[in-house]
Amino acid sequence: MFMSRYRSILAGLLVCVAVFLVSCGGPATVEAPTYTPETLERIQSYSTEVTELRDRMGELEDLIDARDWVDVDNFIHGPLGTLRQDMSLINRNLLPDEQRQGRDLARNLFRHLEEINLAAKERDYAQAVQNYRESLADFDAFLDILPKSNTAS
Repeated sequence: MFMSRYRSILAGLLVCVAVFLVSCGGPATVEAPTYTPETLERIQSYSTEVTELRDRMGELEDLIDARDWVDVDNFIHGPLGTLRQDMSLINRNLLPDEQRQGRDLARNLFRHLEEINLAAKERDYAQAVQNYRESLADFDAFLDILPKSNTAS
């Protein structure tokens, strides 16, 4: 009889200790990843060049509208020639969740630029215009995912 009472008391104490330990050990709070000031500065320096190239996309539109196919090709390989590298440098500094989206948008942008180049070789105005519009949408979407310099996203 004494042993069964001892076991009941011991079981009750173990339950109390277990409840106490579980209630004290809540889920660990995990801070969301944020940009360091150094990372923001790096992204800002790369994005300045990319933004300047976005501003120059109007020149490509003018060349397409003029059906100046040689200069369309030259513009894509000339002024826009460093765009892939610059976007890749930016993308490496984005937060992990934004890197996949940045990679996809950059890939789509370059696919559209390649299609514009192909349309220029085939002198296909409609295809060039369509891919130009789609490239602008991808370009703008890429710039939209970049953190603003005054906020640590």
